[in-house]
Amino acid sequence: MRASAAVVRGVTLLDPERTCSIVDFPHEVSPGIERLLRDAYLESLKLWPTAYGRLYQSSGTAQPGSYVNYIRTAGLRTLERLVSSTGAQALVAPHFYGAGVLGAYKEQNPEKFSAVVLTDYVPHPIGVPLNLDLYIVADDAAAEVVAKLGVPEERIHPTGIPIDPIFEEPVDPGPARKEILNLDDDDLPVVLVMGGGLGGGELEEVVSLLLGASEAMHLAVLCGSNERSRTRLESLAERGGHEATFLAFTNRVRELMAAGSVLVTKPGGMSCTEALASRLPQVLYHPIPGQEEDNAAAIVRYGAGVMVRETPQILGQTLKILTSADHRRTMVEAANAAHRPHSARSAASLILAGLP
Repeated sequence: MRASAAVVRGVTLLDPERTCSIVDFPHEVSPGIERLLRDAYLESLKLWPTAYGRLYQSSGTAQPGSYVNYIRTAGLRTLERLVSSTGAQALVAPHFYGAGVLGAYKEQNPEKFSAVVLTDYVPHPIGVPLNLDLYIVADDAAAEVVAKLGVPEERIHPTGIPIDPIFEEPVDPGPARKEILNLDDDDLPVVLVMGGGLGGGELEEVVSLLLGASEAMHLAVLCGSNERSRTRLESLAERGGHEATFLAFTNRVRELMAAGSVLVTKPGGMSCTEALASRLPQVLYHPIPGQEEDNAAAIVRYGAGVMVRETPQILGQTLKILTSADHRRTMVEAANAAHRPHSARSAASLILAGLP
């Protein structure tokens, strides 16, 4: 949804008269299918993450089963209804389920301009139908992966994962320190911690570790939608006499990243890309086997972050970035070199160019 919103912002900047609609496609198809996709994903990670990783790696070559065909057919009916009711001229999918449905729709409607936005650094075949008009990918390495799957190179554009254009604008970190984090006029560094939109146990484990060094940093934790986790973390900090800020969903991530010195995060494609745009060194922890491992590997390859395998390593890597000016400068420069500016505007330009 964040990638969709970024593309819409890009279109608005280039063609303010153009109407765009964002559809939560799995929910639009059926709340039951939405729950199925979400719950199957979360439960498989909870019960056996290694098995999920193996399934992720093998699913690109597996033949679809009858149930997969069923949910794709349901999606196709929904997409046909949406196009009929809106008269949409371009269809853009930023999620593997929508992309698969869009590929099936394109087979029946070859004249309809269709595109996919791939929001991880190593595209997975399940989200790459081969018959679309445009493929927006993270970087040149991702473009090579898509080309090897059989997509013509002229349709693949490594513009970067689309993020909100606000990340390209200069921002004063002062208001974030005062208004969001309620900090005094000291010079202690801000360490941002993100655990994904759902928060959870891994986030609590990481924060518990970093609270032990809270006197040397300002800890700002984005807890996502997990209100129970936020309440537990606030109680934990209070019992230990530690000061930290715990936030739910916020639309001021750009300002927080500008105020931050280090980001400790799960390696989701969007968050990693926003951190690159903010020139913010990343400590990446507990990647989900599959897509997050691939994202982490890309950020490490750039030199803009480090990946830790064990939670106790997080504190040491965070303090190394905070205390070594040379180490931090190297990571900031690497992030700057890896960042692909104006990704949303570039993606929007390519989409608009494809319209009749």
